Amino acid sequence: MIKKVSKKNAVKENKATIVESSNTTAHVLGDAKIAVVDVQFLVNQTPSVLALRAEQQQNASIIQNWINGVNSQLSQIADQNTRNATAQQYQIELNKRQQMLQSQYAMKIQAIDAELSKLISDVANEKKLDYVFAKGMVVFGGTDITEDVAKLLKK
Repeated sequence: MIKKVSKKNAVKENKATIVESSNTTAHVLGDAKIAVVDVQFLVNQTPSVLALRAEQQQNASIIQNWINGVNSQLSQIADQNTRNATAQQYQIELNKRQQMLQSQYAMKIQAIDAELSKLISDVANEKKLDYVFAKGMVVFGGTDITEDVAKLLKK
């Protein structure tokens, strides 16, 4: 969590602090050990993310096959009213399936995020780092711990 505090109330906390003037920022951070991590790189290397992507592709294929089957069945119904009513029922079923898959996906993403956050925290604690920022948020400086976290991902 990053919070903005006044120059007068700037104190070192366990969380990053942004203060109103740049000279105070240097004073607040002092001798803090700062690191960066390439979160996107790690996400792309995480085995559970790779498995989730494969699962999503498989689910998309299953849904598409189901839709193709439904369209085939609908094309065989001669009566327009019956076809429309049946199509509405299938649309409701499709929405339920998609919502279920989205819910499962969201839960898995949360678990992956928690796993990755824990690994980053473990490396930060091991290296006695005060702050870890996403690599894209830092223009210059900081020790890059991406490879250290990636090694833990492979275990």
